[in-house]
Amino acid sequence: MPRILPFPRTTSTVSRLTTAAALTLAAAIATGGSVAAQGMPPSARSTFIGVADSVQLEVVDWGGEGPTLILLAGMGHSAHVFDGFVPRLTPHLHVIGITRRGVGASSRPKHGYDSTTLVRDLIAVLDSLRLAKASFAGHSFAGSEMSILAARFPERVDRLIYFDSAFDYRQLLDRIGVATALGSPQPPEGTYNRNTVADWTLYAERSSGAGFPESEVRAMFRFGADGIFQASATAPETLRAMLDGIEPAPLTKIRARTLAIYAAPTSAEVMYPSWYAFDDSARQRGQTVYAAVSAEHALQRARFKREVVGSRQVIIMGARHYLFLTHPGEVAHEVLSFMLSN
Repeated sequence: MPRILPFPRTTSTVSRLTTAAALTLAAAIATGGSVAAQGMPPSARSTFIGVADSVQLEVVDWGGEGPTLILLAGMGHSAHVFDGFVPRLTPHLHVIGITRRGVGASSRPKHGYDSTTLVRDLIAVLDSLRLAKASFAGHSFAGSEMSILAARFPERVDRLIYFDSAFDYRQLLDRIGVATALGSPQPPEGTYNRNTVADWTLYAERSSGAGFPESEVRAMFRFGADGIFQASATAPETLRAMLDGIEPAPLTKIRARTLAIYAAPTSAEVMYPSWYAFDDSARQRGQTVYAAVSAEHALQRARFKREVVGSRQVIIMGARHYLFLTHPGEVAHEVLSFMLSN
């Protein structure tokens, strides 16, 4: 179960809706056409692909040569969360990212946030790109989509790579529940905070240990002309619908070659970057969450290894949930080794 990434206190009401499997509550700046977002690699371009009536998804193509790898972000994140990580892969792979509906620059319909619909969206993108099949790498919440995709449409999937996401999130949520996640302590807010892009990025890094690309921060929130945070455009109802719509992972039906990379913080102190700044009450809450998370993750890892025949597991001890940001070299090495192996 991942850490919760909070918002500055001005958005604390919204942030309370994030949950244990929830990855990050986010928002969007709506755009149209083909765009090059600020902070994206120079070669990257975003286009929009229709997947249903009045629903378009942002698809980021970072270029590169070699087998096609499609990246799927965690809940609330856009594909731009990978902007800083992808250049490690493009010398060997053609890398594409998909921003799911309800997030970032993708359309935000009122309905269609269940696992079945989200997977159908992925198939529609493959069809539009004329890809008979592709490999997928997904972070956190995206693990549910990948497992269902591979089980129901095995002919469209080559290989699967799970970034701290090889879990049955339906089971995980039902067993641990929302209350555990809501007990997670957050770092004290700085008196300097003005809710700028830089302030938000720093706060996120203090909470999760990960520094997001500027392009992702700008995709997650609306900022005014003065550069000050205005709103988080992903509706709370959308995130709630995504969580309620998670279906059980059909792990025994996955036949694709599979690599599961896990983050395994070795203590509550490692799990929380701002542990040094916590008071006694916050540390007690942190220990409670860490104990519950660690125990459930161990069970989930064992189940995945048992039920996904032939899957390979890599556990990065001491890593945090955004392991492709906190340990990019190790993760890129494992991805390339796996993707380019026979």
